[in-house]
Amino acid sequence: LAAAASCRRARDRARRRLRPATQAKVDEMWRRLNPRGSEAVSRTDAAAFFGEKFGKLSVDAMFSQVDVNDGELVTKHEWDVFWSQVKGSGYSDTNIAEEVDNMIAGGAWVDWRDGKRPAHPNKAVSSQSSFEVRKSSK
Repeated sequence: LAAAASCRRARDRARRRLRPATQAKVDEMWRRLNPRGSEAVSRTDAAAFFGEKFGKLSVDAMFSQVDVNDGELVTKHEWDVFWSQVKGSGYSDTNIAEEVDNMIAGGAWVDWRDGKRPAHPNKAVSSQSSFEVRKSSK
């Protein structure tokens, strides 16, 4: 019984692990959010990244989904755990990389359907516009 549980946990970790190319994209976005290379990204950093067009909406949505302790700062650990959560919720590496590329290119933060609600769910850009989340088998 313990061996079966251990195998399930290992499969779950593997399912949530981003491929190296996808992790590189996520890390690139982190570096752009955090050009000073500090320990955490502030709302001011995020607003500078998202710019005028989607600034406040994207910052509020990102922090509501990523900042788990509501500390008004997003740490690299919170960032990485968030993307693992997204992957574990059924998004493929291709889907994640596509949306991250869109954000790097000036797009808004998307409403990742990962079980967390963005600050403005009725206004957030849905990540579902270009693909469907695959249903995970349990």
